[in-house]
Amino acid sequence: MQKIKQFLYLVKPFWCSSKAGLAWVLLVIILTLSLSTTWLNVLLVDWNGEFYNALQVLDSDKIIHLLWQFILLVAVFLLLVVFADFLRKKLQIKWRDAMTQFITAKWLANNGQHYHLTLQGKMPDNPDQRIAEDVNLLISQSLQLLISFLTSTLTFISFATILWQLSGTLEFNLFSIDISIPGYMFFVCIIYVLVGSFCTHFIGRKLHPINIEKQKNEANYRSALIRCRDNGDSIAGQHAEKWEQQHLRIKFNSVIRNWHHLISKERNLLFFVNGFSQVSSLAPIFFALPKFISGTIQLGGLMQIRMAFMQINSALSWFIFCYEDIAIWKATVSRLYHFVNLLEPPIKNPISMINEDQQTKLIVDNLVINLSNQKESIITPSFRAESGQTILIQGRSGIGKSTLLKCLAGFWSSYEGDIHRTQDFIWIPQKVMIGEGKLVDLLAYPKLPCDYDQDELITVLNQVGLDNLILNLQQTTNWQTILSGGEQQRLLFARLLLQKPSLMLLDEITASLDINSAKQLLILLNKQLPTSSIVLISHQTEIQALSDIIVEINDFGLGN
Repeated sequence: MQKIKQFLYLVKPFWCSSKAGLAWVLLVIILTLSLSTTWLNVLLVDWNGEFYNALQVLDSDKIIHLLWQFILLVAVFLLLVVFADFLRKKLQIKWRDAMTQFITAKWLANNGQHYHLTLQGKMPDNPDQRIAEDVNLLISQSLQLLISFLTSTLTFISFATILWQLSGTLEFNLFSIDISIPGYMFFVCIIYVLVGSFCTHFIGRKLHPINIEKQKNEANYRSALIRCRDNGDSIAGQHAEKWEQQHLRIKFNSVIRNWHHLISKERNLLFFVNGFSQVSSLAPIFFALPKFISGTIQLGGLMQIRMAFMQINSALSWFIFCYEDIAIWKATVSRLYHFVNLLEPPIKNPISMINEDQQTKLIVDNLVINLSNQKESIITPSFRAESGQTILIQGRSGIGKSTLLKCLAGFWSSYEGDIHRTQDFIWIPQKVMIGEGKLVDLLAYPKLPCDYDQDELITVLNQVGLDNLILNLQQTTNWQTILSGGEQQRLLFARLLLQKPSLMLLDEITASLDINSAKQLLILLNKQLPTSSIVLISHQTEIQALSDIIVEINDFGLGN
């Protein structure tokens, strides 16, 4: 029941939205087509009875007529199955599209929810897999299980009456007591399936946690491979290939161990499920044989009983044959639910906002920041950034300058004191992120190229010294590896000139540039954005001359 509640929690935003009208229509049509196959199966049971009775008396005219009838039934059956599958896939991609957009919007919310969770150590493993694979798996399996369950239910209702009528009454004497069991084959089928279901659950009950571990290990291994791809230059430059091979091997060993554990459990379940399936084809004939031998039923009746028994057995065995799929579905629901649920509560920003029309862009008052090790803290002098001012933050490496900037950006909640800041700000951390796509897309990021005039894009490239790239604006390549560190930082300056934020929090944005280039770009920034404030971290002491205020964090300001 818990998994059902979690599933409803995940699918409610789509199926209860105003855009779900077409999806509901598709679902009704799919279920109608799928369930119609049950009606055809009922007709096939009647056809089997007539056909085998005609064979028994060698009625050739009737046999030929029934063969044409069989061709018609099969043709209709194929049309229903094919179109139901086609529409199911249409619904699947529509549902996946909506659900992927919904979860991605929560994950990459404007309040930086994803980064807050990462800093707090709460971000689930491999969110990329949960969005790319788990959403797809959840939707495809949910549709398949729903259709198969409803089909099995209707099949049971349809064939229970048929089997009851065909099997007649079983009469026998036991210990001088006359016993009469009407519709005995129906009860035999129920007992047979219940025993099979119990055995299936007993054998396969451990598949659920193993499947959860399987998804986790596979995602961790893929993530390690992606890390190697994205850091190929560092690995090659330090000759670290052997170490990376060993690290990947450790990750893959977890996949192998889980795989062996999984296939051993699946082997045991497969032994029983396949054995149960094979026995099921002969079980009805075995149980109905006394009636056939006594002449109570003909060959056609025996075949009808066999088909009706197998249909009911198949319907009631839904749990048996779908057990492994249900285990995977439950694991998928669990992973996706905990991920989405974690994104629900909005992160409260403790920073007070300043009106955009004010000259002051940032106020820091009596700020004490607890560092990540929770044993030390930094005491920051009170300061404010007025319109057009540049503030330089200095101090030895590791003292907490980047944490201070992260705190001012609103991504570090472990602090005391007051921060007042404009809403129109940009924080650029030390790790440069260029992105993927055309160069013009990377230049306009996070906006679109159409948001700017072409002349404006060319102008900023000239201003930051990237005029050699103007002819490559429409080129798509891995710019993260092609551009040097200095060129990447020049591109960041170009973005700032295009976006024109009121406050810029810049962490070592000139570290890969020579001092003259660094000074020229900072002067350019001040000139082009005269009303914007800059809070800058830099180890280049020559930049002090361009700063209006210098905030020095030293060991005397480091307290326990």
